[in-house]
Amino acid sequence: MSAALRPVDRQNRSRRATSPQMAPVSSQPQDLRRDLRMRIAPPAGQSTVRKLPSLDAPPKWLRSLVKLQQASLIATFTLSGLVLVTYSWTVYSQQLWGKEYQKLEELRRNERQLGANSALLQNHIANQANSPGATLVPRTPDSMIFLKPAPLRNAPPTNAPAPQPLPVAPLGY
Repeated sequence: MSAALRPVDRQNRSRRATSPQMAPVSSQPQDLRRDLRMRIAPPAGQSTVRKLPSLDAPPKWLRSLVKLQQASLIATFTLSGLVLVTYSWTVYSQQLWGKEYQKLEELRRNERQLGANSALLQNHIANQANSPGATLVPRTPDSMIFLKPAPLRNAPPTNAPAPQPLPVAPLGY
């Protein structure tokens, strides 16, 4: 199969491609086939074959760079995950600490109020005791009631199984 070049028109020369391999596409079906053949097969006299790159394994330096990239990608995602977990834990612990601190402050406030109320009640009872017509009597040993302690009872025996002795194992290897 041979390819023939068409004669070049001097009028249409500016519209045509300058490369012999890139001929303009015409609208006629026969011209299309011929143009396609010219693009695929080089014209006679320009038969140069370019060697394609080998499909063998890439060089070692390129493989090591790819492995380094993969390792750094894994490390990046791992560290990003750890940063997110640490940040989440920090935020959660601060929120929890804030809630517990509010509870502590409320308990302190309640303690102060109870202390103040206790002192107020104590003062009120002392004022009532000093008022005329109060039925409160000071404490004396004659007015105290003493109770005898109850006799000791024997506790019922428990049916607990005896603990099994632990096997003796060497402490380290």
